[in-house]
Amino acid sequence: MGWGICFGIDDNYRVYCADGCRWRAKESDYEGFPKWPSAREYVLEYYEGDAHRELDMIRDEFPGTAAGLAAACPEHIGSAFWSYGSLSEAEKRERHDNKLAEFEAELKYATDEVPHALEQYRLAKKLLKEYKPVNKPAKTRMEELERLIAPLQLELDVERAATYVDSLKKEKTRANRLVKLEKMFLD
Repeated sequence: MGWGICFGIDDNYRVYCADGCRWRAKESDYEGFPKWPSAREYVLEYYEGDAHRELDMIRDEFPGTAAGLAAACPEHIGSAFWSYGSLSEAEKRERHDNKLAEFEAELKYATDEVPHALEQYRLAKKLLKEYKPVNKPAKTRMEELERLIAPLQLELDVERAATYVDSLKKEKTRANRLVKLEKMFLD
């Protein structure tokens, strides 16, 4: 018996095998299945739960190759959809509410943090712009190195701040998209 199989979910909430077989569900595989993330995340849970033992055994029957696993993974997606469809409306609603709350919290955090991150970016730019090198000769090698590093450190601080702002904006866009997708549950 081998190690466990790992599955993941991509940015479009499609399940994939992270164990070398390179199987990844296509959007066409999800035709007719709900688009909201809580439903699609259930597919991942199905692969990690109900289908896991069988897929693990199939992988062990094909030692040294991922061919058997690559052939078996797509066969379980219909069962995952059926399993989600067999959940009660209360179970689906609870999953939806939890996921929506998670995405709304991520959106709120990113929205609230962007102004602070922008302020840090502006401050770092201002410090870099106002930096004036010391013209006196250094007394020690350490002092000389500190003077050489200072402008680079300030520039690095600006770049880090800019990267953080960019990542927050991307997170805000992503969270906003996921909130909208999850709210499709209510339609």
